[in-house]
Order: sequence, then C-alpha cells, then structure tokens
Amino acid sequence: MFRSTLSLLISLFFLSPVLSQENINLKEDFPVFPVCKLIPSSLQKNCFDESMQDHIDEFFSYPKTAVDLGLQAVVNVYFEINKNGMVGDINANCNLVGVKFDNKEALLAANQLFEKAAKDIFAKLPKMIPGKINDSISSFPFQIPITYRIPVKENNSNLVFALDSVEWAPLFPGCEKMNSDGSKTCFKEKVQNHINKHLRYPKKANTTEKDVVVFIEILIENDGVIYDLTSLGPNLFRQEAERVIKKLPYFEPALNNDIPVAVSYTIPILFNSKINK
Repeated sequence: MFRSTLSLLISLFFLSPVLSQENINLKEDFPVFPVCKLIPSSLQKNCFDESMQDHIDEFFSYPKTAVDLGLQAVVNVYFEINKNGMVGDINANCNLVGVKFDNKEALLAANQLFEKAAKDIFAKLPKMIPGKINDSISSFPFQIPITYRIPVKENNSNLVFALDSVEWAPLFPGCEKMNSDGSKTCFKEKVQNHINKHLRYPKKANTTEKDVVVFIEILIENDGVIYDLTSLGPNLFRQEAERVIKKLPYFEPALNNDIPVAVSYTIPILFNSKINK
C-alpha cells in the first residue's frame, strides 16, 4: 500500500571495486538466489535482480509511527553477501523527505524508525549461492535504496497522482503518437535521455573515482509546469541534478478521464565518474 513507485535499479548499485590496471579484466559471477540455480548462467543476474525485488515487495513494511506522523524517507541499505552465501554487515542511512527536525534526538529517532524497517528486509534474505571473482568464491557488497512514501488521500482537493497511476502521462515532445501505457514509457525514456545528454560530473567534487546517486522528485502540476522539486544527495551533486531537471521542457499535463491532473515522479540520477564528464 505504501510502496513508492520508484524502481530499485538494483543492477546499478552493486558496489564494484575501483579498478586498477591489474584487475581491469575481472570476471565476476554474481551471487545467486537458490531459486535461480537451475537457469542458464547468462540469465542468473536478471534472476537475482527480480528475486531481490520480489523479496523487498514481500517484506516491505512502513513503520506505523512514521505513518501516524506523516514521515517519508529514502533509506540507502548497505550489505554484503559473503563467501558462505550469507547476508551480513547490514547498515542503513536514512534521509527524511520534506521535513526538518530542530531537535537532534527527534531526528535520530525518526531516522532509526526507517533504518530498522529497511534493515529488517535484508536480514530476512535467504542463504545464497556465493559469487565468484576470477572463479574464486568471493564476498559481494551491495547498496540498495528503499523509498517510503505515503500516498495522497483520495479526498484531498489538491490530489497528486503517481506517474504510473494516471491514464496519460505528461506529454513529452516526441511522445504524441503513443497510447496510454506507451505515454508513460515514452515519458520516462525521454526524461532519462535528457538526463544522459545534459548531466555532468561536478568538477569541484572530491569523489572523482566514485559513483554517486541523487534522488529527485518532481511535481508536474495540472498545467504541465514543474512547480516543485525535491532532491536528496550530496550538495554538489544535488545542484547539478537540479540544474539538469530544470532544463526539462514544458509539458502538456497528465490526464485522468480527460481531466488534467498533477503527478509526481521520482528519478534516481546516477553520477558515473567514468561517463558523466
């Protein structure tokens, strides 16, 4: 009920080691869920991603206290699948969305609500078939974001819909001939293409060898204009992500029953130190 529409893009968040000249030809075999062991090796990575998503869907739980307080968050969860196929070293870092606490103890308590709920998801993962690097069994680290968002109530006069719940997505130039479902796919692809074209890795960043993820939530009002933009991530990268999003064109608004409606859309933006130059 309370799951975000944000796709988890698990494949982007495997934390690969920084490559040196000696290990640039690493052969990596991902850990495998037990259910995936009988399928061809070429499909096991996809099976891992799908099985992980199914597991998250099954064990996702929104903390009741957070719901009562109207709190929302993005939690980055870090964990390792070790040489025995066991999940361990689970850590979480919570970023609250759209709220500010002046009291540090209250902020800590709010963060811990979400961090515990997110860590519990991954603590319930089954034992895996361990991964390999250059045919040697190895541990694999991961980072996966979990988004907690409370849906807008139906009787809210300023109703905002998630992008996937509307009949017609905001009309991005070039998507005019799409059907209803195609309009959403086209919108997402056009936005991603726009990001790929304009995004640059900040020159002043000190993490030039690291990939960084920024989460952007945009609110496209029922006149097709982006009125609100919320971002989570390191400051320099947030500024660059916001700059790119603000270059998006004006849209024709999303439609439900031919009536213009406001929609929200959350985008994980990956800054790849080797690509975004």
